[in-house]
Amino acid sequence: MASCPLSLLSPGTAGKITAVHAGQGLRLRLYALGLVPEATVTVVTRDRGSIIVSVCGCRYALSRGMAMKVLIAPEVAAQ
Repeated sequence: MASCPLSLLSPGTAGKITAVHAGQGLRLRLYALGLVPEATVTVVTRDRGSIIVSVCGCRYALSRGMAMKVLIAPEVAAQ
Protein backbone atom coordinates (compact mmCIF):
# COMPACT_ATOMS: atom_id res chain seq x y z
CA MET A 1 0.00 0.00 0.00
CA ALA A 2 1.21 3.53 -0.73
CA SER A 3 2.35 5.88 2.00
CA CYS A 4 0.11 8.72 3.14
CA PRO A 5 0.48 11.54 5.68
CA LEU A 6 -0.19 10.59 9.30
CA SER A 7 -2.85 13.30 9.58
CA LEU A 8 -5.07 11.52 7.02
CA LEU A 9 -5.38 8.25 8.97
CA SER A 10 -8.57 7.45 10.86
CA PRO A 11 -8.52 6.87 14.64
CA GLY A 12 -7.57 3.30 15.46
CA THR A 13 -5.44 2.90 12.34
CA ALA A 14 -1.87 1.68 12.78
CA GLY A 15 1.03 1.77 10.36
CA LYS A 16 4.78 1.97 9.93
CA ILE A 17 6.55 5.26 9.35
CA THR A 18 8.17 5.28 5.93
CA ALA A 19 9.66 8.80 5.94
CA VAL A 20 9.71 12.13 7.75
CA HIS A 21 9.80 15.11 5.36
CA ALA A 22 10.63 18.01 7.66
CA GLY A 23 13.40 20.46 8.36
CA GLN A 24 16.25 19.40 10.60
CA GLY A 25 14.82 20.91 13.80
CA LEU A 26 11.37 19.32 13.48
CA ARG A 27 12.82 16.03 12.26
CA LEU A 28 15.09 15.81 15.33
CA ARG A 29 12.14 16.65 17.60
CA LEU A 30 9.98 13.92 16.04
CA TYR A 31 12.87 11.43 16.21
CA ALA A 32 13.29 12.22 19.92
CA LEU A 33 9.61 11.27 20.42
CA GLY A 34 10.21 7.93 18.72
CA LEU A 35 8.63 8.89 15.40
CA VAL A 36 11.43 7.37 13.32
CA PRO A 37 11.29 5.38 10.06
CA GLU A 38 10.11 1.77 10.60
CA ALA A 39 8.42 2.64 13.95
CA THR A 40 4.81 1.50 14.35
CA VAL A 41 2.36 4.31 15.11
CA THR A 42 -1.34 4.17 16.02
CA VAL A 43 -3.71 7.13 15.67
CA VAL A 44 -5.63 7.38 18.96
CA THR A 45 -7.83 10.41 18.22
CA ARG A 46 -8.04 13.07 15.57
CA ASP A 47 -9.63 16.41 16.48
CA ARG A 48 -9.88 19.62 14.52
CA GLY A 49 -6.43 20.91 15.40
CA SER A 50 -4.42 18.05 16.81
CA ILE A 51 -3.80 14.35 16.41
CA ILE A 52 -2.97 12.07 19.33
CA VAL A 53 -0.72 9.18 18.37
CA SER A 54 0.67 6.23 20.27
CA VAL A 55 4.26 5.15 19.61
CA CYS A 56 6.57 2.99 21.76
CA GLY A 57 3.90 2.80 24.48
CA CYS A 58 3.61 6.61 24.82
CA ARG A 59 0.97 9.05 23.59
CA TYR A 60 1.83 12.35 21.96
CA ALA A 61 -0.26 15.21 20.59
CA LEU A 62 0.91 16.50 17.21
CA SER A 63 -0.38 19.49 15.30
CA ARG A 64 -1.97 18.70 11.97
CA GLY A 65 0.95 20.42 10.21
CA MET A 66 3.51 18.23 11.99
CA ALA A 67 1.50 15.10 11.21
CA MET A 68 1.40 16.02 7.50
CA LYS A 69 5.19 15.68 7.39
CA VAL A 70 5.19 12.07 8.67
CA LEU A 71 4.45 9.51 5.96
CA ILE A 72 2.86 6.22 7.00
CA ALA A 73 2.24 2.88 5.29
CA PRO A 74 -1.05 1.76 6.91
CA GLU A 75 -1.12 -1.87 8.06
CA VAL A 76 -3.50 -4.08 6.13
CA ALA A 77 -5.70 -6.36 8.22
CA ALA A 78 -5.02 -10.05 7.60
CA GLN A 79 -7.95 -11.95 6.13
